[in-house]
Amino acid sequence: MIYADTDFFLALLKPKDWLKDKAKAILNKYKGQITTSEVTFIELMLLAKRYDLDPVKITTSVMAICGIDDERLLKAAIYIRDYGVGVFDAFHAAHCDGTIISSDSVFDKLGIKRIKLEDLEG
Repeated sequence: MIYADTDFFLALLKPKDWLKDKAKAILNKYKGQITTSEVTFIELMLLAKRYDLDPVKITTSVMAICGIDDERLLKAAIYIRDYGVGVFDAFHAAHCDGTIISSDSVFDKLGIKRIKLEDLEG
């Protein structure tokens, strides 16, 4: 497998990018051999607002390119787009499996059970 970083996916997904044609050529040449990591998804979510890109569309596109089937990545993108959750909290929420230890009330609006740090006795 060939690892692609964020720049490759941005070139493909932004409406205009000076590397778009080269990225498309690489995609065609190495289709089915491209992979990436969760770090790339996090970085793409951080950049989505700057480039006015839909987090869910970005996520589904990269997952399709890489053959990744991880519902947590899509769940994080939905939390970002539909609930306005910050990128890191969205990924925490997507990975917590329904319960999280946190002092951050953002998780409450997602229907996640929160063990509140501020309520615990030391």
